[in-house]
Amino acid sequence: MLQKLAYATILFIVAPLIVLTGLAMSPTIDTAFPWLLTLFGGRQAARTIHFIACFSFVGFIVIHVLQVVLTGFLNNIRSMVTGWFTVRHEGVRHEA
Repeated sequence: MLQKLAYATILFIVAPLIVLTGLAMSPTIDTAFPWLLTLFGGRQAARTIHFIACFSFVGFIVIHVLQVVLTGFLNNIRSMVTGWFTVRHEGVRHEA
């Protein structure tokens, strides 16, 4: 549940916010669409929202990379590429 909420927040809130605030800071876009800058409360407010959203996105990525490294880098990469995840049971011997 929390994973789905995190992904939905990044995809539907943070990513569009990064794009829209980035466009709002552009003088060319500001000339064509002045309401966009007004929507965010001015250039400085758009800049602040933009950087908060960007740091949230970077934090999301860093946490995910850290989770992959801490839970077994090679096995996680293998499962992402091939779809197979190896589970090792401690203390179990396989005899031929």
